[in-house]
Amino acid sequence: MDDEPMWAADHVVAPTPGSAITIPETANEFAIKGNHLTLVKGNQFDGRTKTDPHKHIHEFLRICDMFKYRDTENEVVRLMMFPLSLTGEAKTWLDELNEGTIKTWDELRTAFISRFFPPALFDRLLEEIRAFSQHENESLTDAWLRMKEMLQNCHGHNLSKGNIIKIFYHGLSEIT
Repeated sequence: MDDEPMWAADHVVAPTPGSAITIPETANEFAIKGNHLTLVKGNQFDGRTKTDPHKHIHEFLRICDMFKYRDTENEVVRLMMFPLSLTGEAKTWLDELNEGTIKTWDELRTAFISRFFPPALFDRLLEEIRAFSQHENESLTDAWLRMKEMLQNCHGHNLSKGNIIKIFYHGLSEIT
């Protein structure tokens, strides 16, 4: 047991004094399962420009939903575990928020997405989709796969299937 990393065994996770996240009172103390901590630590978000905050949230929720803590709401577990899923610039961002800023999971998720997927990035990605054009010597299949990837990276684009097909069609080369 002494050779195991600290997150490999069950541990009681206590809120950090001065934390931006206010953890709701729970009726019972509970220990976070070691394998739960290992999964969360294995899916850390560093805040770099190439990392997708939406994918991080999705994966974090998937991991959290795998575990149930009797008499403890999922929201409490999420609020306690999320800081452990951050590293680098993302961890610094959370640590620098004012104490007690975040009281619910929705507030945390919204603040996180706002910081790491700002409106300017969304606008730029949407403009890139609208300006789509097939590259020289790019096959139809490769062009479509690239378009799908662009759409996946622009969460909440709200383009209808008809508009997507229209943008794609008009971006194809004459030969295609």
